[in-house]
Amino acid sequence: MVEHRRDTKVERTPQTLVLDASAAAKWFLKEDDTEKALLLRDAHIEGRLNLTAPDLIVYEVANALNYHPKLTEADLDASLKELLELDLDLIPPSRDFSSQTVRTARKLEISVYDASYIALSDIIATNLVTADRKLHEKISRKRQSYLLSEMGHTWNLPGSDPGEGEG
Repeated sequence: MVEHRRDTKVERTPQTLVLDASAAAKWFLKEDDTEKALLLRDAHIEGRLNLTAPDLIVYEVANALNYHPKLTEADLDASLKELLELDLDLIPPSRDFSSQTVRTARKLEISVYDASYIALSDIIATNLVTADRKLHEKISRKRQSYLLSEMGHTWNLPGSDPGEGEG
């Protein structure tokens, strides 16, 4: 609850961010910026943030985990189960979404996979969170994207104090 014009019963709707697989995979792998990725996940679990993504994210995260040499098949199964239980707002393909994705891929000369996250963020008019520096640099001039490694420096989680996301 937040106070609005002296009315303490006003609730704010949590902000929505589009999350790509490069950031989500860090929930399951010990790498640079894993702690920041976990802060993002925890904000979603606590209801302070809504995370959404094309349903492709499930397969892209699975692929990233599949190629990680230290993960067993049981680790992969457990991670995918956890990903699905996080109740991300997964968006299936539709005619409009697919068309926007292909146009975005062609215009930016990027993969359709990467373009699906950007197209979704454009469609719902929100920011994309990525751990992919090349993608971020390519799109950040014309679109709102957040680079995961910059959390706590150039951007903060909604409802966070500046510096809270720093690790």
